[in-house]
Amino acid sequence: MKTSPETDSDLVIGLEAKYFNDETIYQRVEQNIFYKTWQFACHASQLRNPGDYFTLTLFDQEIVVLRDKENSLRALYNVCQHRGHKLVEGSGNKKLLVCPYHRWCYDLDGQLRAAPNSTSVAGFDSSSICLTGLRIEEFLGFVFINLDKDCNSMDASYPGVKTAILELCADIEQRAFAYEHTADEGCNWLTAVENYNECYHCKACHAEFARGIIDPGSYNIQPFGEGKVLRHSSKATQSDSAWYDVSGSDYGSFFLWPSSAIQIYPGGVVNSYYWRPLAVDDVRVHRGWYSNDGSVDEALQKVIDFDRDTTFSEDLKLVKNVQRGLQSRGYRPGPLIVDPRGGIDNENSIRTLHHWLREAVDQ
Repeated sequence: MKTSPETDSDLVIGLEAKYFNDETIYQRVEQNIFYKTWQFACHASQLRNPGDYFTLTLFDQEIVVLRDKENSLRALYNVCQHRGHKLVEGSGNKKLLVCPYHRWCYDLDGQLRAAPNSTSVAGFDSSSICLTGLRIEEFLGFVFINLDKDCNSMDASYPGVKTAILELCADIEQRAFAYEHTADEGCNWLTAVENYNECYHCKACHAEFARGIIDPGSYNIQPFGEGKVLRHSSKATQSDSAWYDVSGSDYGSFFLWPSSAIQIYPGGVVNSYYWRPLAVDDVRVHRGWYSNDGSVDEALQKVIDFDRDTTFSEDLKLVKNVQRGLQSRGYRPGPLIVDPRGGIDNENSIRTLHHWLREAVDQ
């Protein structure tokens, strides 16, 4: 499970362009990958109080996550059981979930409480009507959902990740959501995920990241544990151009297949990525930041600004250009740079991503 079937001595050819621009494969990705794996929803600090809710869209599925009256986290399909209207928008706090179409009213556990004029309907039983639930878990303060009710737990899906993250940032569970920015990347979701999970391009394209955050000489990305996880690791930058005080911890990022990453910048700066596919050739990336009290102080703001203006913006240009190239009639996938010694100039992580993808969609 750690790597693809090829040995390190084999020449590994990249994926054909169809995996990035074919609608049929994209539909298989939806059904076989995203609807069967853990998806980042929000941070638990965004659902502090009973009635707090947060909505999200995954492909064509509308979902609401909330904290119920017993202070438990719940995930429900955001659709009225009457005639299918969406129940709530955005985020906020509700004592009840009330459909704006016909005013059917649900408790925070999803149970129907009332429906106008339903007492005049013989046999109408409100106790038999309930919103459909999904699996939900809190993982180091991050809230994940899974549309597959028979799925393994987060710990079983990504064994060892909690322990490894806590070694880098012992107080991560005390962090609170501080800030998020998003962008539509204009590429297939896998194009974006591949770009995140290799640093072969970093020295050429991310000079500030290579100077201000990581130590390129120690940077490595490898499969981690027995789950579908890629671990990025590095010592903190040794340069005088560090963006902030990087003392206190090394760099580590844990990519949780297929579309989420929990990242610890040197010095314990907690941040995240997650991706929501929008179309076969578009995906929305969400970049989140977390602090001790949920505020953005001057030091964190500096990191956010540097990251957004350099690495984040640079990647937006790169992935758009890659997606355009993947549509070229002249594109022929070449060999990946798989170096058994590891290191920054390496695409072993891409080989692994390709194996996980083909495992799910080649049927």
